[in-house]
Amino acid sequence: MKLALLSDIHGNQYALNEVISEIKSQNIDTLIVTGDTVGYYYGIKDVLNILAHFKVFFTKGNHEIMLEQLKHNPEIELELKNKYGSSLQRALDSLSKNEVDQLLNVEHPKSIAIENLNILISHGSPWDINQYLYPDTDKSVWDNFSCYKENIFIVGHTHYQHIENVGDKIIINPGSVGQNRNEPGLADWAVFETESLSVTHYSTPYSIEKLISECESIDPDIKLLTRQLGYKN
Repeated sequence: MKLALLSDIHGNQYALNEVISEIKSQNIDTLIVTGDTVGYYYGIKDVLNILAHFKVFFTKGNHEIMLEQLKHNPEIELELKNKYGSSLQRALDSLSKNEVDQLLNVEHPKSIAIENLNILISHGSPWDINQYLYPDTDKSVWDNFSCYKENIFIVGHTHYQHIENVGDKIIINPGSVGQNRNEPGLADWAVFETESLSVTHYSTPYSIEKLISECESIDPDIKLLTRQLGYKN
């Protein structure tokens, strides 16, 4: 069985559309999404509509936590907008209650069983949603995965594709669908094969022009939004 691994979509429906086309071409119907589905960009409603056609196992990320904080504490809107743009407030304004609940009411970490495999899904590390696990992260940190009963771990947060092996544990970061920070116009994701335990990373091209135009129109003062895409503004 093939599982599509996605992370850090960040409301970028343009990138997700191209990734989904490739997922369909491989006849994959089960997705794992490791958080930060929302944040930065503006197409979260389209993103949720696209994902609704698949069996999806979600966990939350730090941007979902910020969305929840904004929901309960509207006075932080300006602070978040000045740092990340207006996408979180626009999400609350445009999504239904059920759609907001879909983003917020998920476990972190989330343990699932598929074809006799125990898989743990987290955004940062399983013990800290905000922890960045880069390839050069100290070995003592990676060794913490040995404490968990699961053998397969799907993580995100860094926006960098990576595989780490700790004993019989496999830790996979599929990279970011919505905000590749290495090269403009690429959406990173991965496929995991449950029988062979093999991982294939993909970088799918998409057009960034519409997304850049939206950022410059909606949040012209937040240069981070386009800079994080690798776009030279």
